[in-house]
Amino acid sequence: MGTFGYISSIALFIYVLMLLILMAARRNKIVNSFIILLVAMICWTGGSLLMRSQFWPGYEVWYHVSIFGLFLLPYGYFQFITEFAGKPRRLTAKLYLIIYGICFLINLPGGFLLAPPVLVESQGKVAFVYDMNWHAAILFALGSVSVLHIVATLIRSCRRNRHMMRQFKPIVIGIFLLFLGQLALLVPVFKGFPIDILLGLVNAFLILYALIKRRLFQLKLLASEGLCYGVGTLLTFVLFFNLTPYINETLENTFPAAVQYYPLIYSVCFLLTMVFLAYIWRAIVENVFVKEEILQTEHLKNFSSAVSKSLRMTDILDEIITVIQKTIETDGVYICIENKEEGIYETRYSDRPLNDLSFALKQDNPLIRWLQRKEDGILMKDFRTMVEYRSMWEEEKKLLSDLKIEVCVGLKDDDQLVGVLMLAEKSGKKHLGINHLKLLNSIASVASIAIKNARLYEKAYNEARTDELTGFLNRKYFHEVLNETFENSKDSSIALVMINIDDFKLFNQLYGTRQGDNALVKVAQIIRATVGDNGYVARYTGKEFAILLPGYDVYSAKNLTESIRDQIYNMEWEDGKCRLKPLTISAGISAAPYAARSVKELLDNADMAVYHVKRSGKNGIRVFDTLIQGEPVGGELNHANIYQEYETTIYALTAAIDAKDRYTFKHSKNVEYYATQLAKALNLNEDVVEIIRQAALLHDVGKIGIPEDVLNKDTSLTADEYELIKGHVEASIGIIRHLPSLDYVIPAVIGHHERYDGKGYPRRIAGEDIPATARILCIADSFDAMTSARCYKPAMPVEQALRIMREEEGRQFDPDMARVFEECIESGRIKVLSGE
Repeated sequence: MGTFGYISSIALFIYVLMLLILMAARRNKIVNSFIILLVAMICWTGGSLLMRSQFWPGYEVWYHVSIFGLFLLPYGYFQFITEFAGKPRRLTAKLYLIIYGICFLINLPGGFLLAPPVLVESQGKVAFVYDMNWHAAILFALGSVSVLHIVATLIRSCRRNRHMMRQFKPIVIGIFLLFLGQLALLVPVFKGFPIDILLGLVNAFLILYALIKRRLFQLKLLASEGLCYGVGTLLTFVLFFNLTPYINETLENTFPAAVQYYPLIYSVCFLLTMVFLAYIWRAIVENVFVKEEILQTEHLKNFSSAVSKSLRMTDILDEIITVIQKTIETDGVYICIENKEEGIYETRYSDRPLNDLSFALKQDNPLIRWLQRKEDGILMKDFRTMVEYRSMWEEEKKLLSDLKIEVCVGLKDDDQLVGVLMLAEKSGKKHLGINHLKLLNSIASVASIAIKNARLYEKAYNEARTDELTGFLNRKYFHEVLNETFENSKDSSIALVMINIDDFKLFNQLYGTRQGDNALVKVAQIIRATVGDNGYVARYTGKEFAILLPGYDVYSAKNLTESIRDQIYNMEWEDGKCRLKPLTISAGISAAPYAARSVKELLDNADMAVYHVKRSGKNGIRVFDTLIQGEPVGGELNHANIYQEYETTIYALTAAIDAKDRYTFKHSKNVEYYATQLAKALNLNEDVVEIIRQAALLHDVGKIGIPEDVLNKDTSLTADEYELIKGHVEASIGIIRHLPSLDYVIPAVIGHHERYDGKGYPRRIAGEDIPATARILCIADSFDAMTSARCYKPAMPVEQALRIMREEEGRQFDPDMARVFEECIESGRIKVLSGE
């Protein structure tokens, strides 16, 4: 076959192999333009080979096929270069196609531009002799113009984007070698040697290398099933084409009697060889070329699945660091997140705890501006060649240099740059390159979608849990925070402050709701500045704020509340027309574990403290605690005076009960004694004791509406009558709620028939959800009911009543309170009253 034949066959085989690879790849316009180049090279090389082999239908036909490939090269190259540079010139490319097409058609009949060679036989050898005339200069002139145009396109592209120069370098070398190969044909030393085809093959490899570096197709497609069998078939055909004479000779010498089976043996060997070579091809490709890419794709798939399920920004950024650690060897991963308030991108995350996170990039940093404009990231070695890098401050350059940053990629929410991902070089390893940048761009692209969803979720989440006017937590979310914080603070103290703005309705009436909203904003600013990061603040109601202070005791909470009160009172209210009235607050403080065993008690006690400040003249601070009491601004708090004004109303109601049912009045007096004594035994403060006393007197006031024949019935009640009796709780609340001065007893009254196990009435609440005052009232009410004589039953002995109470601990009664009551009865601290 000769040197020309062997080199041409190898080149043709490699061209066809490249074409199969690219046809199996996920193609784009750049890859499609390279396919056109490969078709041109296949026509050129294959035509030359078949022409020299004088293959049917004649060498002149294959000569024109070779010339067609040669004429197609300039068009293919121009289109490939412009597409690769991202500046397609499709109209100009079509013009080249038309010009070279016309040249080919002119040359086709008689070889006007480049005539077919003359076949000369000498001493048994065949040679092709070319007779070139001046018309061939036209062809070389057109080729020179095409090359100059391609070179000019390359220069313009590199000037506009200098980091493209590295990507174009192998392509430029390939073009130069291809053109050099055509000129080398004129040199006598290369006579008979296919230097043009050999350098054309090198050119194709350089272009393929450039495509692989830009990751324009996935190498794992080299291992696809169809391509493997295609390559196996092609290799087997070439192998058998060259080895057929030796195979026939071996068969004749080994199995001379099996001539009729030679085709079958030949076919089986061909099939087995094809399968074997296909398997070898796949094994080589998977282990040498695409193993790393397959692993990267798998990690990227897992990363995409993980971030798509997460709506928390921190989880997404953690996943970004994890996937980078699995796919890229680097000495540092840094993620900078936008801080709009300060106008910087501050470093918040890194792959190593000891990495420096104290640096930040300003929003006007040239690197930040470049990432904002571009979709993809950039290698620092390319960025250093740009004008933007030269416009950076020296300290900014030094920062990136000290951190050894090699790659920067933007994390975006649509067109907004929300973060920057930076990678440092790996010590002792090769530098991060374009393949790593492409991978990071893929990671950033997936992460950007997740970041967008996370920001939308975070926005909706924040709107759902915060108050629009003040930015504080709303009531619903505050309860969640309160419950969680209370559980986490069981081994330490926790204080709750309720701040109610005095006469705020009057303020709105005087100055309007707009000025009222401004006042709330100012108050919120004072509270936020005073509390800082020491606690949680919520807008609890329209004019009330709640402050939760983990780790605070009542003294510290009182000092903080006094500071807030003074600042609010001294706020400037000049609006240009008149001076607005000063605002005052009524604040209540409760602390756990000092004065509350549950979240509900903490809230109820703080509310009760606020209520007493309101009743005592407003503009004050009240601590619900037996250790410290707050004083209102106006002077000392007199408990007797607070409740004295309500006594006449209470006795008027109890007198009405007495007129209706003597037993109910006597029972209420007994329950008053038992309940207040139990409250004192539990070390509750005098406010709660007084509330329990009044609630005990009023707890059965609703029985006024029940007929006397039902109240005094000496036989079992019917179902309807029992429901009527149970209705006395709602009836009692219906009476008390029309007396605003007594509404503080409602929690105790409404819950005195609830059971600790949740089987009571009317609300069927359980455990510590039942107010403490109601649980005390339940014990006192039940004990007196058992030890008192009624028309339908005699009085129960005290011992039996105590035994029943012990059995009902944790079911009907609060077990802790019931035990204290039982001990007080047995020790005589609480005397048993006459039940007659």
